[in-house]
Amino acid sequence: MRGTDDASRRSTHRPGRSTARIPVYPRVPTGPLRLPSTSFAGRPRVPEDPGAAEATTTPHTLPRLVSADPALPPDAGSVPVEPVPPGPGDGDVRDDRDQDAGERERLRARAEHFSPEDEVLAAARERAAEHGIVPVGVGAAAALTFLAAAGRARAVVEIGTGAGVGTISLLRGMPREGLLTSIDTEVSHQRLTRVSCAEAGFGSGRVRMITGRALEVLPRLSDSAYDLVLVDAATVEYPLYLTEAIRLLRPGGVVVLDNVCWTGRVTDPARRDAISAALRETVRMVRTDERLAPLLLPLSDGLLCASLLG
Repeated sequence: MRGTDDASRRSTHRPGRSTARIPVYPRVPTGPLRLPSTSFAGRPRVPEDPGAAEATTTPHTLPRLVSADPALPPDAGSVPVEPVPPGPGDGDVRDDRDQDAGERERLRARAEHFSPEDEVLAAARERAAEHGIVPVGVGAAAALTFLAAAGRARAVVEIGTGAGVGTISLLRGMPREGLLTSIDTEVSHQRLTRVSCAEAGFGSGRVRMITGRALEVLPRLSDSAYDLVLVDAATVEYPLYLTEAIRLLRPGGVVVLDNVCWTGRVTDPARRDAISAALRETVRMVRTDERLAPLLLPLSDGLLCASLLG
């Protein structure tokens, strides 16, 4: 979850791995596992700077991913488009461009709500709003269900519990024997997720809640043991989460990072804040790592996906 003090609370120290491993499938499901909490993975996502407030008032606004400025760096996540030279019919060209842009926006809006949500997810979103939590978008939630089902993900890690929208979406795509491990610093968020999961028909044995700072919990999870990792927590720590996620994935596993296009930070070279820098670094890491097959989905606030090659 995003927080107003992401940049100020960024930790440059990466904790060492503990010898006590957390099993992929615990023998007896229990309640939340408590770990020392000094950070904010799972806090309500609020605008991280005053300039972002207006951009976040409209839910799931899609940023432009295609730029007409060829000067933007290729690692900014943009795709340069050759400008059309002016000519006698330049006015007609501009009209055609405007029409094309409008059609693309309509297609994105249709894709975002292509899979309508039921009452269970709608109720989970209402609870999230009541507690100041911004969950994954409608399109992103549908994508999570699809990815979990396509990969038959039996062991999943969720970094940032929220209020259960992402949790339910993942569980709906997982096989019945699958187990989801959800990490968050906020016990109250995990309680909300328990309620949402119960309403969706998922018993407590399907979700293992671990209360603690993600960068302290992740090193205790087993290498190459998980099918899918969802990252939806402290934005400035995304590069560190990505590194841990790659270690956790089995060959063919998928890491999904939410909000990578949030308020257009990645594609705006003028932004030099810590959050924008972290997002650009995350995109660069995914695109240049030869072990990964990357994919950027323009759904909700942007889903950056990568599959670990065998």
